Amino acid sequence: MPQGKATMTGITRTREEIATIIERFLDGTGGKWDWDDLCSVKIEDPDLDHVRVLCSSTCITYPPTEKGHYCSSQGREYLRGLAQRLREGQRPAGF
Repeated sequence: MPQGKATMTGITRTREEIATIIERFLDGTGGKWDWDDLCSVKIEDPDLDHVRVLCSSTCITYPPTEKGHYCSSQGREYLRGLAQRLREGQRPAGF
């Protein structure tokens, strides 16, 4: 279950929380449903919801080259950069 507060327009998440979920997903230390929840549950803030959409489409934009991986190595680097930009307060690429 997502950690943020649910509202009629989506869940409330912070930039820091999203960055942490991305990093834990990449490191393999995230919770069983953290990535799925991030990708599938609408986020109230439109900018952060756009980040959610970018995360959920990474496997299409950067298809996996190895069986069992979510995306390619370029996709993983993209996600790392996305998390870093979120932590630095920058708008992610793709806006």
